[in-house]
Amino acid sequence: MKIIILILFFCCLQSAIIEGYVKNSKTGKSIPNANIIIRELDIGVSTDPFGYFKLEIKNGEYNLETSVIGFSSDSRKINTNDQNIINIDLSPIILKYDEIKVQGILNTRMGNENLDIIKYSEINFSQKESISDFLKSIKGVDSQFSYPNGRNVNVSIRGSSDYKPGGYNNRVLVLLDGIPILIPNSGSPDWNSLPLENLQRIELNNTAASTQYGHNSMGGVINLITDHNNDNSEIKIIGGKFGSKQVSYTHNQKFDQWLYSGSIMTHHSNGHRYNSDQRISRFQSFIKYSNKGRNYKLNYLVSNSELGHPGFDLENSNKYRRSNRLSQYLHGKGFYPITMGVSMSHSLFINKFKTNYSNRDDIPNSWLASNKLDLETNYDDINYGLRSELIITKFSRWVLMLGYDIDWGVSDVDLLNQIYDNPSQANFGGFIQSKYSVGSGFSLISGIRYDFRNINPGNNFRQRLYNHFSPKINLGYMSKLKRSVNISYSRGFRAPSISELYLNHVTTYGLIVSGNPDLVSESVDSYEISYKDNSQNKYNWDFALFQNNYKNMIDFVYDIPTKAKNREGVQGKGFEIDISLLPIDILRVDLSYSYLDMVDLSGKQILYRSKHKGKIFFNILINNISINIGMQGQTRQNYENFLQEFDINGNGFPIEEIEGRIIPEFVVLLPVGSYITSFKASNLFDQKYELIQNYTMPGFNWQFSIKKKLNQHK
Repeated sequence: MKIIILILFFCCLQSAIIEGYVKNSKTGKSIPNANIIIRELDIGVSTDPFGYFKLEIKNGEYNLETSVIGFSSDSRKINTNDQNIINIDLSPIILKYDEIKVQGILNTRMGNENLDIIKYSEINFSQKESISDFLKSIKGVDSQFSYPNGRNVNVSIRGSSDYKPGGYNNRVLVLLDGIPILIPNSGSPDWNSLPLENLQRIELNNTAASTQYGHNSMGGVINLITDHNNDNSEIKIIGGKFGSKQVSYTHNQKFDQWLYSGSIMTHHSNGHRYNSDQRISRFQSFIKYSNKGRNYKLNYLVSNSELGHPGFDLENSNKYRRSNRLSQYLHGKGFYPITMGVSMSHSLFINKFKTNYSNRDDIPNSWLASNKLDLETNYDDINYGLRSELIITKFSRWVLMLGYDIDWGVSDVDLLNQIYDNPSQANFGGFIQSKYSVGSGFSLISGIRYDFRNINPGNNFRQRLYNHFSPKINLGYMSKLKRSVNISYSRGFRAPSISELYLNHVTTYGLIVSGNPDLVSESVDSYEISYKDNSQNKYNWDFALFQNNYKNMIDFVYDIPTKAKNREGVQGKGFEIDISLLPIDILRVDLSYSYLDMVDLSGKQILYRSKHKGKIFFNILINNISINIGMQGQTRQNYENFLQEFDINGNGFPIEEIEGRIIPEFVVLLPVGSYITSFKASNLFDQKYELIQNYTMPGFNWQFSIKKKLNQHK
């Protein structure tokens, strides 16, 4: 017993209790959920509803840091032998643009605390050919395409989109530096224009985000961030199988408060099968000014892509279509303080897409005699938009964001019903969101948005009007700044796209595809519970459990004719888990697994949805040489084979199966002097597989790259 008392007495001598209050220096009110961090020990705590904090630490001298968005930070040295009670006063300050990004209260305007952040190192190390190809490696995300740089891509988060290939009803909103980049007629982006070579990170919101972004975000949001503060330049050369070659050059330079960035990229590949070649050129440039909390940026991106469309992997398939697209984006952003604790941001954009589809010149006469080909077709889309946000951080407990966005787009598309004249759509949305700091790590995020869309088909035909209220609520808890739990509900919705309303054409494989002017908007009720744990040095992990209830989901139903229709109801539920292990210093193991179960409540088949998806990779770092080896895969999918004869007795087209797959790959990065070289080999066992019906993906593939960072500017 005496020994136990002596041990307890000795432990008490080795530790100390640090406690105190954090308050607003102007009002004297307590500040809940202020972050108190001891850097040397890598531990921290949040203040309770009364601004009180308490830490038990070893005796010694430390740096204690206190921070919360909207207030000045405090850094001081403490000695547990001299002081144990610490009172901290923080002054309200003018909010800076970077604070929003760093503190993560509004997560670069996403307004959701469940964001997944994919960093530059992971994007760069993957050595993927395109953004759509990279997205396949993210848990809960799936993408379908004819080849990695193909024109038509369907991206789905947690099974949200879509039932059929074709890109007409994607429900995932894609942003470039926070600004929408969707083509008005289809609601999908031009994937070939997206600058993978410039990405700094990807922000992924995998729940319905209509409360903040309205249309097209009911299945989640993918925000591609190219903005940065780098002051250097680099050149990169890539070569690989199938005659693939790419050169890119980036130049970044700072001038006092100014930053200029310019990059150019050209890519060419013969493709892995006939008529799957691609030629892509991109140029992006921006200029940014930052000073005293103000931030202004003007960005221009232009991309030209010429692609072959290999058609279905069948002898009688149309393998002779080609397309050329010119995409241009002009984006302006500004952020500035109005007064203490009140700031404003504006985003203005013009997106323009011009696309031409035509036939190859070398079509065999024998094939022409027995097959039909589309004539030349043209797409001309333009979209203008404005978004403004007012951010209020002057209150100790509240962070508020109010805003609106408006946009107008018009589509001159040959494949739309010609009785209409260049359909246009006008959108308006207004929203309010807040984060209330309860204290002791608890916070409550809530919001509501109203959206209105007017679609005008032209030629005095009846205009379509859609409106919707989208609420959300999120209860969050963070323990010692290392563990977090979030319980959330959000409503998402999407009004029909122009193509879903007015499409009218005959495909080369004989299907009549028709829009439906009587469609109603679709919606989803999303529920999620998530947990993240970054408390351990040797491992960290996160877990999410979700359920999405869809109503009036829009789908092009394969029939005679194929027509856009509203489904009665669809339910999707599942879970995701992500684990990173560090068993020894030179080895990191990354694992992820997602389970998805989708059911059509009317009893129809669910198509293009794998129930199981996962990956495991081993990253080994030895003497600056980084080796990454692993595999990713998913289970079988069902699809409706519309190339077979239609059963007029009610069975329709036959339901068939795309087999599951496991694709291993290997990447090595080797620094050589001032150069960084990499080698990647994918599909190591040359497995034959498909992502969509009768589109064979590349077999064994390899790629080599060399990158040189040029001297930093003085």
